[in-house]
Formats: sequence, structure tokens, C-alpha cells
Amino acid sequence: VAVYGGATLTKDGIGFRGDLGARLEVLAGTGTTIWLPINSADFPASDPAGDAVAVPELRRLADLAAKQGLRVALYPHAGSWLERIQDAVRVAKAVDRENFGVTFNLAHCLRVGDEAKIPALLAEAAPRLFLVTVNGAEQNAAGAPWERLIQPLDEGDFPVAKLLEELESIGYTGPVGLQAFGVKLPVAESLARSLKAWRAMAAKP
Repeated sequence: VAVYGGATLTKDGIGFRGDLGARLEVLAGTGTTIWLPINSADFPASDPAGDAVAVPELRRLADLAAKQGLRVALYPHAGSWLERIQDAVRVAKAVDRENFGVTFNLAHCLRVGDEAKIPALLAEAAPRLFLVTVNGAEQNAAGAPWERLIQPLDEGDFPVAKLLEELESIGYTGPVGLQAFGVKLPVAESLARSLKAWRAMAAKP
């Protein structure tokens, strides 16, 4: 469904992790989405001044991906230049390619303090929302360590079921992934617990 990439923005352009062109060729025809976080030492988090450099480079990437039948989804990551989903939406609008969109990542959205804005942010992102990741998390935990923001789906008091309702309300029908970075449980146990919680949410009318 998705492959996690990486990019670094400087005042001179964007450097992509590894030989991205070759990777796109390997993935040709699979319909895979390239997840793309963007870091920068030259531009602070959320700084729109980086757009003038980033957008032309990202258009070229989108066009290369399109030739291989692939999509690109910007991946907001706390502490990065592309830190918030609203940053990703701003950049994706400027790139203006059908195969170029954004990801909503619950943990990073909570980390940067945008919990109260989630319904509005999802509505704004809706036309370009390609991927969503969820997990158990605590409410009111802006800036908290990851162990409070990334938990199995049956932990934490954040209302993930309500988030899924918000996604349904904006007409989102794409993939929903499970974020499990840093979860210390054995993988099989963590996944089983999260699947049970997911099925319980899906069973609600």
C-alpha cells in the first residue's frame, strides 16, 4: 500500500533518500503510494518560505511517479519542515498533481497540539487525503513522549472511533493504517489487541 521514503529540503533543492528513481521503477504498476516526510536544517518547521524551493522539485517527483502508476503522499512529522497536515495540504495544493496528496497521522497531529482542530483539518485535507494512520493515544498530550501518543488501539483515551466517524463524514474511503512505532509489546500481541479493538469499532452502528 505504501512505502516510507524520506527527503531533505535545503535552500538549493530537495535531496531524496536513496536512489528514488530506481525505486519508482521497481514499484511500477503496483499502485503503491510513496510516503514522503521532509526534513530541513535551512527552513524551520512549517515555514512557507521553503515552498518556492520544494514545489518545483515535488512536481517533478509527482510526474515521475505518475509515469509508473504511483502516488505520492506527503507525511507530516513533528519536528520536520513538513510538520503539520495543514503544511502538507498547502504544499500539495501548490504541487497540483492528481497523484500527489497528503497523509493524516494521528500521533503527529496530537504531538504538535492540533487535537481540537482535527475535524477542520480533515475537511480541508479531504480532496487530497490519500492515507490515514491511527493508534491508541492519550488526549491533551501535545508535546508528550511517543509512549503516550502511540499505543495499541485498545489503550489511551483518545476517541479513535469518533475520528473514524469524521473520516466517514468527509467521504474518505482510502486505507487506514496502524501506527505502532515504539510500542514495546511483542508484535503478535500488539497486533491482536489492536485488531480486536478495530473490529469492535467497525461493528458499531
